[in-house]
Formats: sequence, structure tokens, C-alpha cells
Amino acid sequence: MNDTSLIGQIKEGNTLAFKYFFERHYRPLCSYLVNFTNDIHAAEDLAQLVFVDFWNKRDTIEIRSSVKSYLYKMAYNQFLTRLRQKKKEGSVLEQLKYEALQTIAVPTEAELEQKNQRLWRVIEQLPERCQEIVKLKMEGLKYREIAESLGLSIKTVESQMRVAFIKIREDYKEDLLLFVLMMD
Repeated sequence: MNDTSLIGQIKEGNTLAFKYFFERHYRPLCSYLVNFTNDIHAAEDLAQLVFVDFWNKRDTIEIRSSVKSYLYKMAYNQFLTRLRQKKKEGSVLEQLKYEALQTIAVPTEAELEQKNQRLWRVIEQLPERCQEIVKLKMEGLKYREIAESLGLSIKTVESQMRVAFIKIREDYKEDLLLFVLMMD
């Protein structure tokens, strides 16, 4: 079955046609996206988003060139959107850190040591995998590097860090800035 007839069926809501279309184009799309992300897991995530978007917009899709070109254009746009989001998140975090540092009193060495010990007690209460990920992050590794070293997806690392932040936020409310600065 060719792509034109598949797209016609997809527009009618045929999920089997969409499944066949997905299986036909998913791997090539991932290979294309790896050229931009340099990370197969990120490429797979983006490719999946492309197909979700394709399905959600199936009623309005007008393909004037080849299907491959259309999908690659969607993929590139999805990549750019993700890139802009990450840059925006990074600049917001940097601004928050700067503002917090302007208002924070400089703790003594003894206070810092006490807070550090308290933080480690909280970290030791986390699940084992979560502890491992937090410790690697505190050593300065990026999520991608942590994922590669532990054989996990970046999404798993992000999820585990989210669990850690929630637990630390609960137990370490007034000194959360110290933890955020330590994670940088």
C-alpha cells in the first residue's frame, strides 16, 4: 500500500493504516533526527511526538510534496521547538539562581557542613537508583551522560531526578536553593 492511500485512510481515522504508516517511517525519521540531537533516545522521543502530532492533525494535513519531506519538516520543527524550550528553561533557572544569590545571607562553614550533612541524609532516604542518579548529577554529569553511563533513557533519568527534587523539597524547604546550587 502506498503512502497516498495510507494517508487517505488515516484522515478517515483508520488506526491500522496509521500503525502501518508509523512502522514504515519511524526508524528513518529517528535516523534523520539523530543528526540533530546526537542522541538516539532524544531522536526517538521527537519522532514519537511527530507521529502524535501527525495523528492529531490528520484532518487538516495537506501534503504537497513527498510524505518523507513532510515528515522530515515536521521532525525538524519539533526539534527546533524542543531546543527553544530547553534554552528558555535554562535562562529562567539561571535568572532564579542569580536573584536568589542576591538575597541569601552567606552561611558560615559550620552551617554549610550541617546543611550538607542534612542533604545527604535526605538523599540516602531516596530509592537506590534515584540516589545513584542524584550523586552522578552532583558530580557534574548531564542527564544524557548519566543515562548513557547507567544504560537508561534520558526520560528515566529526568523522572528519577523529579522524584528526588520532590522528596528534597519536602524535607529541605528553606534550604532548597543550596541544593539547586550544588546540582549545577
